[in-house]
Amino acid sequence: MKTLMLMLLISITIISCEKNNLVPDNEIPKWLKTKIQQDEQVIKANPKYMASWGSWQRYEWKNEYYFEYHNPLSSYLGNAISFSGDTMSFSGYDANAQYTKERCCMRYVWKA
Repeated sequence: MKTLMLMLLISITIISCEKNNLVPDNEIPKWLKTKIQQDEQVIKANPKYMASWGSWQRYEWKNEYYFEYHNPLSSYLGNAISFSGDTMSFSGYDANAQYTKERCCMRYVWKA
């Protein structure tokens, strides 16, 4: 019985601890900070707006950081954007598939 209670207590503790997976502020490019501020103003003005469900995520690919906007309520499939703010353009399906397959280390930058 003591073992069961101890396991239950440990399980509850692990589940209840929020995992902070956000990128530190000093690793967010200026262009993205501006975009996030704009999104937050829109959400504040209209909390039911679709942006209230979105998030910005950072990935690593070929030793570079790329940022993507994701929103489960939208069909928008934007391109990855580099740290310097350049939108990645793929010259065909193979390049896009390579990025999607090889990118790693997803971390949230911002969650609405």
